[in-house]
Amino acid sequence: MRVVVATRNTSGLPDFPGNVWVPLQYVAGLQRLGIEALWVDRQDAHDPRLAARECRTLPHRDAHSVEYVVRRFELIAREFGFAGRWCIVYDGGARHFGMGRAELEQAAAESDLLINIAGYIEPDSPLLRIPRRAYVDVDPGFTQMWSQQVDLGLGRHTDFFTVGQNVGRPSSRIPTSGVEWRQILPPVALDLWPASIDASCSRFSTIADWRGSQQVRFGGEYYGGKRSEFLRFLDVPQRAGVAVEIALCIGQHDHEDLGLLLKHGWCVREPYLYAGDLHSYREFIRFSRAELSVAKSGYVKAESGWMSDRTACYLASGKPAVVQSTGVEEHLPTGRGLLAFSTLDEALAAIEAVEGDYLNHCRAARRLAEEHFNSDLVLGSMLERAVA
Repeated sequence: MRVVVATRNTSGLPDFPGNVWVPLQYVAGLQRLGIEALWVDRQDAHDPRLAARECRTLPHRDAHSVEYVVRRFELIAREFGFAGRWCIVYDGGARHFGMGRAELEQAAAESDLLINIAGYIEPDSPLLRIPRRAYVDVDPGFTQMWSQQVDLGLGRHTDFFTVGQNVGRPSSRIPTSGVEWRQILPPVALDLWPASIDASCSRFSTIADWRGSQQVRFGGEYYGGKRSEFLRFLDVPQRAGVAVEIALCIGQHDHEDLGLLLKHGWCVREPYLYAGDLHSYREFIRFSRAELSVAKSGYVKAESGWMSDRTACYLASGKPAVVQSTGVEEHLPTGRGLLAFSTLDEALAAIEAVEGDYLNHCRAARRLAEEHFNSDLVLGSMLERAVA
């Protein structure tokens, strides 16, 4: 069996390893199931000489030349076992890196399944020759609302999966437009994320984007990013009396917000130094005591049941996760290893619970990963449903 994992503009942001780890877990997980996996990334045209003109409005655009991002991507392919099975389709197909155009077309013609992780696929793409085409929604609520306003190309797919455990349920306020969304949890290739249980690790932590790119107005309401949620829980570090370290992507124009975080006891780290590649991202988590994080306000407001791929990595590493409720706790066991909160008092109580029985929470976190996020289980189930 051959499966193509497709992304869009992932290779162009090598300094955002959280975005790279998501599809990499699919590629690595498929390989562990004995399946030939190819990774195809569609990269928009970009030019680092234009970066200064758009620094304020698009701070991450055009930071690197295409030659640089191709070299970075090639190194990832070599290290994680898919060398020779990748392609960057650049500027709408003007250039191809890794596999050439003819090789990509042949590979698509011989593939059984496309797993498209939240990327628009052009109508003339050779990837559409693959008979089964699964769209994986990693931004539940946002994706469904965006699809009511712009063409996401959903109609070019045969199967639809979402990490939003409440999408499509009768009680959900998220529109589905007739699409049958099937639930999936973020897969983790557990051998790449071994347990690292160590009571001497002292800091709660998370890795986050202050504003992010996910936002939408729908039904007269605004669904946005994490900023408003962080501000709601500013007092947590000082009230809980624990060290909280956050590798935070925050813009220069948000200097007042940064001051608020520092004033309230958050230790803010430069994300490109502390979690700026696949290995430092993993090590940042490995030497954390536990995760403490809020969710994007859109996930919270829509009660999407969103589950974080980052949190899944914390759990796999044997790190308890204290995270803001999105409704996912209705579908996963919580209270040991994974603890959800909606209020400040609930967040403080969850931290106290972790501190009071730390090692048992660590072991429970790893068990959760093994029983619910193991890529063998998650992707095995997904393949059964997509190719049946």
